[in-house]
Formats: sequence, C-alpha cells, structure tokens
Amino acid sequence: MEMRKAYAAELEKLMRADEKIVTVDADVGKALGTENFKNLFGARCIDVGIAEQNMIGVAAGLSSYSFKPVCQSFAPFVTRNVCDQITMNLCFTGLKALLVGADPGISAELNGATHMAMEDVSVMRAIPGISVFEPADEIELRAALPVLINYPETVYMRMYRKELPAVHSPGYEFSFGKIDVLQSGTDIALFVSGISVADALAAAKTLAAEGVSCSVVNVHTLKPADEEGVVRELGKVRAALSVENHNVYGGLYSVISEINSASPAPKRIRALGVRDRFGSRGALPELKREFGLCARDIAEAAKSLL
Repeated sequence: MEMRKAYAAELEKLMRADEKIVTVDADVGKALGTENFKNLFGARCIDVGIAEQNMIGVAAGLSSYSFKPVCQSFAPFVTRNVCDQITMNLCFTGLKALLVGADPGISAELNGATHMAMEDVSVMRAIPGISVFEPADEIELRAALPVLINYPETVYMRMYRKELPAVHSPGYEFSFGKIDVLQSGTDIALFVSGISVADALAAAKTLAAEGVSCSVVNVHTLKPADEEGVVRELGKVRAALSVENHNVYGGLYSVISEINSASPAPKRIRALGVRDRFGSRGALPELKREFGLCARDIAEAAKSLL
C-alpha cells in the first residue's frame, strides 16, 4: 500500500477513537489521501488553502485549547516556509502539533527542485522543543502514528507518499527515540533512514556475498537521537556509513558524527547523501542514480571505506 494511503487509513482510525485529533490542511488533501476527511469529520478538518504560515497559527490555537492538530503539506512548505511560525507559535509557547512533510528530498520526483526539501531535518533539529521522525515502511508508519500524535512536544514527520518495500515484520514493536537494528554485522554499520533503508538492506546482501559483514540500522528518530544505541552499534564494527535522502549537512550524518565524536572510541564514518546541492526533476530510480543513493552506490562506498 502507498504510504499516504496507510497514513490516511491509520489517521482516520485514530480520529474516530479520539475527538481531540484535528487536521489542518494546506490544500493537499488529495495529495495525501485525506480529501474525504471533511465528509467524515466535518469541522475537525480545516483547510486553510495554500497558506502554510496560517496553518501553523491555526494549529497553535487549536493546541492551546487541548486539541491535537495534525498539519500536512509537502516537506519544504511545512518546514522552511514556516520556520518562524513553528519556532514562535508552537515550540516557544510550549504548544504542540504533528507536522507531516510529504515527499522530502529527492522523493519529490517530478515536482522538481522547488519541492525538494534537502534541509528540512537540519532546520527542524535546530529548533528547541521539536522531535524529528521518518518511517521506513508502512508497518513502521502505522505503529508510530498514535505515538507521534500523543507525544508531549511538536513532532516533524517526513514521509514518502508512494509505496515502500517492507523492512519490518507485521509484529514490529515501535519505540520512539530508539534505533532499529535490522541486521547485525562486524565490519561496517550502515546507518540509514526513510527511503534509503531498503536500499541499504539490498547493499548489505551484496556485500555479504563478497565477505563483508554489515549492520543495517534504521535511525527513524533523528531527534531525540538514540545516543546509547548508536554508540553500542559503533562499538561492534570497524567503520560506519550514513545514508540519507537529505543534505549531508545537519541531517543523519551530523547526528551520527556528533554521537561518534563524543564516544569513548570513535570510528571512521563516511557520509552518503545529497552533496550540498539543489534537486532536479526525474523519477525516483533516476534521481537515486544521479545523487549516488542506489544500493550499488552504498555497497561501493562501504567497500571503499573499509
């Protein structure tokens, strides 16, 4: 199932069970699968139009009356477009909302560079009182959504809209703020998130055939980071590679490097991600090749690092 359909189905279920949950859209209901919510929930679904700054203000007002607002738009429009509103209206005042940023980074595909948030994680991480999360598949998304909506502070969730390969089993137990070790190894640890997790698993399989033992670690919570878990996994390997659909500045590579540099025995780390550039237009497989984020690129970078 597409991620947006799984998101809408799970959100509908949660809204039926909790009348405090409300949605605040910026004219993206059709794009995110929630266009029928107005018929289902009436006044609990607010569409402010293409006015994302107003969307955050409305969410802050709702939160001040104990509602649980879920705001949604494309990733650049719910982060960099509204950075000051998030900072002052939500976080500074101690209010909360779930902010859903659709199709971050190169996953904006044919919408092109203007819709590609390469810096959303770094922007959100720098704001006090906000957490950052990215699911790797539908299973994780469904398990995480109720936790995120009821979390005591604002959460930013970056979410690919289309279908992703399953990397978790149906019995998966989600733990916010904790890494998921999808497989263990002794040579190199692959720290990944979002759309890159399945590619990392494919790369690990290729490397295993060549005698390289890989850990694959899904870092779904980028803030607050699981410092203890990351240090533990670094301690098992010779080196580490971070792989992210984001600028290498301020995102996953920065998270892992910050933890590694303060650890008792730092390891060599290399970054695979967007190299400080803007995006371009294309289908996701083409863009992965252009930006060096294919499974083959991950495997080659791992071998080079070792």
